[in-house]
Amino acid sequence: MPRNYQKFLRGDRVAVPRWLVLLVVWGGLLWIGLKILVPPSWVIQQLDSPDGKRSARLLKARHVRENFVVRVQDGALWKTAYLSPTITNDLRVDLGERLFWSADSSRVFFRLNDKAVWGYDFTLDRDLRRDELTIASDR
Repeated sequence: MPRNYQKFLRGDRVAVPRWLVLLVVWGGLLWIGLKILVPPSWVIQQLDSPDGKRSARLLKARHVRENFVVRVQDGALWKTAYLSPTITNDLRVDLGERLFWSADSSRVFFRLNDKAVWGYDFTLDRDLRRDELTIASDR
C-alpha cells in the first residue's frame, strides 16, 4: 500500500507526524521514570576543601526512609561516596550532622552526634578505617 505524502497543512487543521508524537510520549515516560528512580533530596551542607580543588555535599535523601548521602567532587564529576543507614531518630532534632576537611585537603569526614562516622581519603582513594576515624573524632 503506497503512502500518500500530502502537505502537513490540511485546510483548517495541522497534521503532526506520528514519529514526533511517539518521541514526545517516550520522552515524557522517561522523565517520569527518572523522577521515580531518583529519590528527593535536600542539600544540608556544601563544603569546599581548603585548597579549593575538591568539594563535598551532605544531603538528606528520602525514598522510603530518610538517610544521609555524602557526594564528593574530585575533578568535574560528582560521585556518591557514602550512604548512611536509615535515620531512626526524630527528624526535627538536630543530629549534629556536619562535613569537615583535613587541613591538607586530602580527607573529608562526616560527623554525626559529635563523632566521625565516615571518612574518605582522596590520596589513597578509599574509605577510612575505624581507627583512622577515632583520630579524626578527637580533633
